[in-house]
Amino acid sequence: MQVEFSRIAKKSLRENIEFLEKIWPQREIVHLLLDIKKVTNELEAGKYKQYQKSQSKTRSALIGKKHIRMFFRKEDENSIKILLFFDLRQNPKKILDLLK
Repeated sequence: MQVEFSRIAKKSLRENIEFLEKIWPQREIVHLLLDIKKVTNELEAGKYKQYQKSQSKTRSALIGKKHIRMFFRKEDENSIKILLFFDLRQNPKKILDLLK
């Protein structure tokens, strides 16, 4: 299965990493990136349904010390789109705006 990162996912990941670099040691940033790679590999292998359902077609995974939630959606039988990386310390109402 093909996994694609949306423009918002790329931007939100970059912003989260920039913020976390100020408060986390480098090894934790590396661990976060390894977690993202692990989830991405599992999605590529078709292990989609094992993740928590957030909305009707959207699922999510907790990554990086459980502070970041990675949202994704199955676009069709052959592709999954990563939608957003959300720092759970932010206002949860912001998720709805970002996922529109």
